Amino acid sequence: MQMVSQTRISPRQQRQWFAATRERRDQQHWVLWCKGVRAGYVNLKGECQDALQGQAVADAGLYLGNSTVRHPMLAVAAALSQLDQGFDELHIGCIRTLVRENNRSALRLNEQLGYRQIGQENGFFALELQPVDYYAARERLRRFFR
Repeated sequence: MQMVSQTRISPRQQRQWFAATRERRDQQHWVLWCKGVRAGYVNLKGECQDALQGQAVADAGLYLGNSTVRHPMLAVAAALSQLDQGFDELHIGCIRTLVRENNRSALRLNEQLGYRQIGQENGFFALELQPVDYYAARERLRRFFR
C-alpha cells in the first residue's frame, strides 16, 4: 500500500469519514470505475477551508486498488481526468502531491504529468504542478487515448 496514511480504520470510521467529506466544500472525491469495476479513488483538497473552486493551491491524491482492470494506462487516465477537473473546471492555481520515495511508478507518472520536485521529507517527495507544465505534458499523453 502506498497511501500517505498507513493506518487501518474500521468500517465505522470509514463511514464517518465518508459522511464528513460529503459536507466539505474545500474537497472533492471521486471513485474510479473501469469496465464496471471499482478500480481506485482520486481527490483534490484545497489548502484552506474555502470552496475548492479558484483556490491557489490544492493537494491531489490518486490511489489504484488491486483489481482485474488494473493497468498502467489506468493511472494515466485517472490523473488526466483529475488534473483536467482541477485546472480546467475548478481553476486551481497549482496542484501539489506527496509521493513515497520508493514508489517509482508514481514518481515516473507524476514526472510525465509535468510535476516538479519542491522538497523531500520523512520518506516523501513533495511535488508541484503548474498549469503550463501540465498542459504541455497533457498533449503528449492524450495521444494514447485517441
